[in-house]
Amino acid sequence: MVCTFLLVDTLQITFLHDLPILITCNIIYLISTLLLWWYMTCYLVVPINTVKKSIEEVAAGNLSIHISEFGNNCAGRLIPGINSLSENISALVREIRSSSQTAMTLSEQLAARSMSLSVKTEQQSASLIQTAASMDEMAASTKNNADNTRMASIQADCATQCARKGGELMVRVTENMRSITDCASQMTEIISLIDGIAFQTNILALNAAVEAARAGDHGKGFSVVAGEVRNLAHRSAEAAKNIKALIDVTHDNVRQGAAIVQEAEKNMQEIVGGSGQLNVLMSEISTTTREQEKGINQITLALSDLESATHSNVLMVEALSASSDVLKAQVIELQTKTDKFRLSQPGYSEHALSRSHVSPLSTITRRGQA
Repeated sequence: MVCTFLLVDTLQITFLHDLPILITCNIIYLISTLLLWWYMTCYLVVPINTVKKSIEEVAAGNLSIHISEFGNNCAGRLIPGINSLSENISALVREIRSSSQTAMTLSEQLAARSMSLSVKTEQQSASLIQTAASMDEMAASTKNNADNTRMASIQADCATQCARKGGELMVRVTENMRSITDCASQMTEIISLIDGIAFQTNILALNAAVEAARAGDHGKGFSVVAGEVRNLAHRSAEAAKNIKALIDVTHDNVRQGAAIVQEAEKNMQEIVGGSGQLNVLMSEISTTTREQEKGINQITLALSDLESATHSNVLMVEALSASSDVLKAQVIELQTKTDKFRLSQPGYSEHALSRSHVSPLSTITRRGQA
């Protein structure tokens, strides 16, 4: 017991002796803890919370934040990088907005021009259809003309053959008329001979009548015969005269007919020559018409190909218009998404971007909320 009390007394004395030291140590520890808490709060917790809030704002789409730099501690070293990241993202979003606006304008212009091109292409297609129809009608008309020209050429050949045969017949008629003229001339000579014979017979009859008168009664019968011979000679002379007049008229008619036949032969030769030239012209027209028909058929085929190409162009323009609409919808969607970001006006971009070694799409010159 005595030892126990002695030990307790010793401990109490030691405690009382060391109590000021313990109190001093506890106070120093408490002050150190408070200082450490203040330091951690001011230079670590607050910056980290600020950085956390900034990152949360950036994640939420608010790119207009800018953290003031403080200190060179661990948290303070993160702030320039975060500011640079925010400004770079702002520059990128701003450039995306500008590009999307440009794309929107271009897509609208493309849509308008595609619509105008579609209308003009459809008009051109309609014009080509009308032109093709007109060319078909022209081809049918040209084919009909070619057929008519071939028929006319055949008829011209027939007319030429007939005219040539008529010319040959006219030549033969002319030759026959010449033969008739020659025969008429010979008949005139024969009539002249008969007239001379009748004249001599008449003279002989007169001489016989004179001799019969001299013979008296014995020559009465011979006188009657001489009178009959004289009458016969007179009648023969009259008949020869009439025949000669008829032959002269016939000769004149034959001569006039020969002149008419010669004129007709000349005209027939001209007709034959004209028919030949007409046949040549009809052949040339037929050849030209066939060539025109071939050319029109080629033009029709070319118009058909051009119409097909125009129809393909219409389909491509419609597809282009649809693609333009899709592009416009995507640009609108992109703008809707980029509008969710709040951007700072460029004031720190160049410094931040140069510091982070990132090349922006556009130069930022002001800060503020977009």
